[in-house]
Amino acid sequence: RKLMATMEPRTTRVVRARATGLERGVPRGGLRAARTAALRQRRRASVTARNRADDRANQFLGTVPHEDDVLPPSYQGGSTATTTVPPKPQAREEGAPHDDAVDFAGKARSSCLVVGAGPAGLAAAIMLAQEGWRSVRVVEKRAPPVAPSDPSYTSSPDRSYNLGVSGRGQKVLEEIGVLSDVKKYAAVNRGRQTWDAKGNEKITIRNQESYQAICIQRDRLTGVLLEAARTYDNIQIDHNTAVSSISWASGAPEVSLSGFVDNVPRVGVEGSVQAQPPRAVSESVRPDLVVGADGFNSDVAKALEEETGAAGNFKIVRFKDSNTRLYKTIPLDYDIGENPDAFRRDLNFSASSMNGADVTLEVLPTAEGKGVGVTLYKPGNEAIAAADTPEKARELFETNFPQFKGVIPGDAFAGFASQRDQRLPVFQYAKNALHGPSTALIGDCIHTVKPYFGLGVNSAFEDVGVLKACLREVDGVGIGPCLDSYTESHKENAATMVRMSRTFDGGFFFFILPIIMDTLFSKLFPSLFATNSIRMLQKHELPFQEAGRIKRRDRALQVLIIVAALALLSAAVWPAIKWVALKAKALIAGKALTPA
Repeated sequence: RKLMATMEPRTTRVVRARATGLERGVPRGGLRAARTAALRQRRRASVTARNRADDRANQFLGTVPHEDDVLPPSYQGGSTATTTVPPKPQAREEGAPHDDAVDFAGKARSSCLVVGAGPAGLAAAIMLAQEGWRSVRVVEKRAPPVAPSDPSYTSSPDRSYNLGVSGRGQKVLEEIGVLSDVKKYAAVNRGRQTWDAKGNEKITIRNQESYQAICIQRDRLTGVLLEAARTYDNIQIDHNTAVSSISWASGAPEVSLSGFVDNVPRVGVEGSVQAQPPRAVSESVRPDLVVGADGFNSDVAKALEEETGAAGNFKIVRFKDSNTRLYKTIPLDYDIGENPDAFRRDLNFSASSMNGADVTLEVLPTAEGKGVGVTLYKPGNEAIAAADTPEKARELFETNFPQFKGVIPGDAFAGFASQRDQRLPVFQYAKNALHGPSTALIGDCIHTVKPYFGLGVNSAFEDVGVLKACLREVDGVGIGPCLDSYTESHKENAATMVRMSRTFDGGFFFFILPIIMDTLFSKLFPSLFATNSIRMLQKHELPFQEAGRIKRRDRALQVLIIVAALALLSAAVWPAIKWVALKAKALIAGKALTPA
């Protein structure tokens, strides 16, 4: 048995150890902790080696241009490291058995292709590796971000916009064992400080929660998950690799990949090393499962919609953007100001422009105590268009946001002036299904919202948790029923989240007035009415579908109460109105009969 154990694949040994509760003599209760400690110990050496290889490869492998309008320009070419693409496994004939398929709780798991190496895709890859999938491959068309410990996150905190990770997302990160690593590079967010157009200030502190909200740059969050994913032997990550086509003609996904890999440096004359240009490669793969996590412009979702659109199985509902918003980023360094203690480092700031620029500045904190500012404005904003030089950009901020005067680094104004306008995504969600044949979609592929309240990344992580639960339901019956369960249990959550978030973009009557009504009724009748929609969506223990049902009930009751109140008021007031009318009529008639 000892000899056979040494011949088994590593993942099979781990799976068998999980089943018996023993691995290297560790009791069942301490198995996960022991494996986590071992992985962390290996991580440092693994990541260091990879980064060194990436630095060498970067000498001749450039970064891939950023193609999404959602991300700021600082992400374009912002990476100084690239991932070399290791040799690809040979394609397996359809239906051919795997010689080292993993037996995990009665479920056969083989190869998976994750499209997209953002936070959602990497979290999904880690989850799949932990669930016993033999081979998890992640492909990403862009270059990787720099390591989360890179000094650029301190010197240039705006190199990537900030994300707020709430309890909904933290719960899943904790399940896959990376939350503590994420928190090392995140700032705790305890509340909000606002300034209106007249400079009136207000501070709102959140109640202590089981998961306190944290803020972290998107690139940095991706970097943390990337380092964690690299510690798994059954995860392969290929950056600069895109999906050129995907088809389900045979009933299973057939994916064509294209990208660039580095050639081995050639030794030249007198021993000099000559960097070779990147070499284009292409291949076709037929994984057992595809996970689409490639954003709101998802290649997987578009292909799936075209493939099954006639049958109506998968469809993206896209809403017209009736309230378009553009943005630019700006860094803030409170330590360079006259009074560094004037700004709390655990709050996010929101300020309306005070000089008529019609711009809103939102600032989220970083782990180093700095801030990442995002200016939001409508297309054609004259003040933003006029700030096309460093001097004019400085004037824009000092006259409209004087509370931040002196804390914006001098060289940041040149970067702001040269930035192109970034467009927030439009609202959309997947209708009817969240999957196709042997294909599951997560994140912005199936629900895209504007990042007003941090719902995007948190709902994407929740998708990973739901998919994990559904994958565990498979028991020798294939992956089809699992994906059916994923759709049926989660599609209404995706649709409800987008529909409710879209109301936040609706102006006074569809956003402000309902918030006022919810706040008023919940205070008057706390046992009958729930809190407002924003707070409802941020409750991590409450599914979006249930939050939507509660708010529909609340809205119906509010309308009934208002109508009943108006009816009672009219019943009480109408006799008085009739009496006044009769008296007025009599008075007028009396004056008419009086002789002049």
